[in-house]
Amino acid sequence: MTTHLEQGIRFEAEERYQEAITEYSLAAQEEPETAEPLIRKAALLNEMGEYELALVPLNLALKIDGDNLFALGVRGDVFSSLKRYEDAIVDFSAVIAFDQYDVDSYYNRGLAYANAGQTERAIQDFTSAIQLDPSHGGAFNNRGLAYYRTGEYQAALRDFSQAVTVRTGFACSYTHRGRVYEAQGDTVKAIEDYTLALEISPLDPTTLFFRGALFCAANDAQRGREDFETLLATAPMENQFRVLARKMLEQLK
Repeated sequence: MTTHLEQGIRFEAEERYQEAITEYSLAAQEEPETAEPLIRKAALLNEMGEYELALVPLNLALKIDGDNLFALGVRGDVFSSLKRYEDAIVDFSAVIAFDQYDVDSYYNRGLAYANAGQTERAIQDFTSAIQLDPSHGGAFNNRGLAYYRTGEYQAALRDFSQAVTVRTGFACSYTHRGRVYEAQGDTVKAIEDYTLALEISPLDPTTLFFRGALFCAANDAQRGREDFETLLATAPMENQFRVLARKMLEQLK
């Protein structure tokens, strides 16, 4: 006979998520001293973007099994999504205390530190993640962002260059590297990197805006106009760059 937990796992594999959540809830009721169905339910809710709902089963699971590293990691992710960065840092730190080789927890704690404005600690955690996994493109990219924010442009350039080397299709790192080149006054390299980013992600509104603005600054108004028009035609209505692109187009009339 199939258990509620097994049925939930099957439904989740079939992407029948609401049915899976129901089965996990039934499994948790049948086995109140078992953390697994609660953790599975919470992890699925987290993937679905239901962060507040995910916290309830996570907290219950951790009352049953306070040392469950997976549950702590998922709750850290949930806290980060809810912008409760200090709480996220506590959970990721708990995982690291048990397992000093957990790459994901160093990386995720680094993100939480960065979002909490603790840039130096973020750099330390991204460095730890890179030491454990030298091909971690995300860690290189986000350490590069941290260096960029502190004005350490050469270190940022190295990290963004490494990010696009260890992971292909990493459009945002080309954009970030372009921003560094732009900050250094190197318009040619900045446009080259924005163009590389757009070859990977042709409709990215951030890159379209930055390249369009730089084209205008370099007295190439036509190409700047084309980027702004593409942005306005394709970007979601709530995207922050739509207003800026519209203002730039008005100035070009």
